[in-house]
Amino acid sequence: MVLSFFRKICFVMLGAAVILTALPGCEKHSSQYYDYDEQLSLFDGTTYDYLVQKGGYDSLLLVIDRVTGLKEVLQNDEVTLFAVQNSSFDLALEALNLVRRTSNPVRTLHNLSTIDSANLDTLTSRYILTGLYDAESANLKDGAYIPSLKYGYVMNMKYERVNASGYQNGGPQRLYFGDTKISKDGIIPPFSYWIVSPTQIVNVKTKNGYIHILASGHDFGFGDEFVKRMNNP
Repeated sequence: MVLSFFRKICFVMLGAAVILTALPGCEKHSSQYYDYDEQLSLFDGTTYDYLVQKGGYDSLLLVIDRVTGLKEVLQNDEVTLFAVQNSSFDLALEALNLVRRTSNPVRTLHNLSTIDSANLDTLTSRYILTGLYDAESANLKDGAYIPSLKYGYVMNMKYERVNASGYQNGGPQRLYFGDTKISKDGIIPPFSYWIVSPTQIVNVKTKNGYIHILASGHDFGFGDEFVKRMNNP
């Protein structure tokens, strides 16, 4: 890739604070960084158990239960999950129902129980990667390109750490998760076409995998694809 991931993100220094500004193609997100070491934690249970016990993932659990086989994957297989919070589903449904509410004639509004299950399978599977990937796994120039659980759809993990206090790579850290918008014939477009989301918590180690929690401002489905796929009768 001609332009590296780092050249796609701008850093503006204001005093001692670091503010991250996303360029076109990236979601709006929090400027806060998270310390890799402090976020490392162990959970005594499966990845699915974590979602049930921790709270804040009711929407994700509903979706997982609607898609055949996903619950079993998160209970038994070695996978890496980028967990989507309830607010992310709220944002996606609000966008979808705004389109349906303002159409002529007005169309019936949707919720997670009524949207198309096949498309739900396609989108949800992109948040699950086969294999174990902690944040450091993506410490590569252009990130790590990893096929998601189904359909050979390639996602991107990118770990970065900025310089601070005169030490190279001694500053705050963050893990990004990107939808590469890969085409049906396997072509990954330039980075400007991607949708990238930051994580809020990284490296939660469960009995069968890793969980990285996406920021609350993430739109489930990465951009307008959710609306395009779900805006059906």
